[in-house]
Amino acid sequence: MTPLALSAQAAVDCAKLNAPGDHATMDHTAHMALMKQCAAPWALPTMPGQAAFGAISEIVGILKADPRTDWSKVNLEALRQHLIDMNAVTMRAAVTQRAVPGGFEADVTGDATTEGAIRRMLGSHTKMLSQGTTYRATATEIAGGTRLTVIAADARDTALVARIRGLGFAGIITEGDHHVRHHLAIARGDAGAHEH
Repeated sequence: MTPLALSAQAAVDCAKLNAPGDHATMDHTAHMALMKQCAAPWALPTMPGQAAFGAISEIVGILKADPRTDWSKVNLEALRQHLIDMNAVTMRAAVTQRAVPGGFEADVTGDATTEGAIRRMLGSHTKMLSQGTTYRATATEIAGGTRLTVIAADARDTALVARIRGLGFAGIITEGDHHVRHHLAIARGDAGAHEH
């Protein structure tokens, strides 16, 4: 470690890491930053231990750093509910997929809780996919869930058709750069955040 790094580390009060306090009311973001400053680079885990916890923690850090945040509108519970839906659709839905001209069709179903998550997520995701110039997507309600159809905007593009089929349901739901913006909009309490 360089002398400059040592002096910067010395300026941090690492004794605060062991200070008594209530875990429920502590500033977790500040605590994590202090842990990073006080630990040797090889000694500090970088994973939050649970993906949804990490996603919410990251959003909290962004909201706190932004002086424009209107805390009277912030709704982290709505974000948590959305992440629960994401988990249900990704991990608990049953998917039966088949090729159709230009892409694929998938019946995505689940129990009563998962069914609601499927309908909420796929309804909004197909709208987002169809806004671009690459895909045409539809979501049709079926018993227990949704039939998702995704085809190439240009069905003559055989490479794109192959990519769509290769992505399949699990891959196509990750497409688009809207996810993190959507999560931030939900957390900020933006009107219409659930419709993107």
